[in-house]
Amino acid sequence: MPPNLTPTPTPERRRRLTCLVAACLTALLTTGCDGDVQDPKPRSSPMPSPTSGTTKDLRTCEDGDCTVEVREGDVIPFGESVRAPDLTIDAIGPAGVDLRFSGEGTTSTFSGQRPYQGGGVSTYNGTDFRVLEIKGDTAVLRIKPNGL
Repeated sequence: MPPNLTPTPTPERRRRLTCLVAACLTALLTTGCDGDVQDPKPRSSPMPSPTSGTTKDLRTCEDGDCTVEVREGDVIPFGESVRAPDLTIDAIGPAGVDLRFSGEGTTSTFSGQRPYQGGGVSTYNGTDFRVLEIKGDTAVLRIKPNGL
């Protein structure tokens, strides 16, 4: 009969092995069990609903704070308190919305504005504007003073 090549564990070695197995099982069974699971905080403010507070009356934008439905060719008039000339909607289509600020010798064009585009908000002279939704030949714009 061949000699027994497996060493007989000593009591000290058995105790260490038992502790090691117990520690591994404890770590394995308790990993990820910290009780309350919380949702991560949103990285940015939630996007406004395109339909909440939307109007077709372009005059509501006179103070520079509105959510309005527009069509190609519409002109949004701003009052004196807004530091921006009137806003003309030049085009609405799959490529986005083309907007033009023009008045007193200056014209600025913002082409291809889309809902939830990269940076989201475009700004002209202290007035923020965002395309919230494109629906066929209409679009919903959110216009507000910068920083609000």
